[in-house]
Amino acid sequence: MRCFEETRELAVSPERMFDIVMDIDAYPAFLPWVADARVLTRKEGELTAELAAELGGRQFRFRTIDRFVPGKIVEIRLLEGPFNFLESVWTFEPASADAQGCRVHFSIEFEFRSSMLDLVASPLFATACRSMVHAFERRALELAGEWP
Repeated sequence: MRCFEETRELAVSPERMFDIVMDIDAYPAFLPWVADARVLTRKEGELTAELAAELGGRQFRFRTIDRFVPGKIVEIRLLEGPFNFLESVWTFEPASADAQGCRVHFSIEFEFRSSMLDLVASPLFATACRSMVHAFERRALELAGEWP
């Protein structure tokens, strides 16, 4: 199983970062490995989504159930797709008392279903995961007109 986590302080409010993470339909515009993304169902505190990841010239579709508390946390779990296991968590907290913005924590664990696919696609997916927080931070700054 592959794991990655990152915690960073960003100059964006927790609520704003939460909104950007939850804007799943916009993922193809700023996440280079996402070929397609859409929300399938939505109700209070929960949604289901389908994403198409483009890795090594192949496209992999998967569905998730995302449970959330607005402005605080998003927990993502696999419903179906090419993984044996996929879980991810985003948390958003106000920054330390002497700083503005928020502390964002992102973690993900995954394992592809087939060992051959795991061997080929895992390094590519892991690279995408390592750039995740930066990509969302860049999106927040672009939307605020603060990214060159």
